[in-house]
Amino acid sequence: MKIPDNTNLADAVLSGEVPWPLNPERPYDAPRICPLCGRRMVVKISPMAWEAACSRHGILRSEWVER
Repeated sequence: MKIPDNTNLADAVLSGEVPWPLNPERPYDAPRICPLCGRRMVVKISPMAWEAACSRHGILRSEWVER
């Protein structure tokens, strides 16, 4: 899958346009569905972090949304 260079997903989550966490019952889970378009995302999970990529809206990383 080719990941676009845009940062629409990260911008929407970090600006508060999309409420975070997506599932308040599981705040540390990686998102599986893009909150902007509803498409399934490719998710890579490591012991310390995760990365979710939408084919239309770009990448979101766990370290970006940690508080």
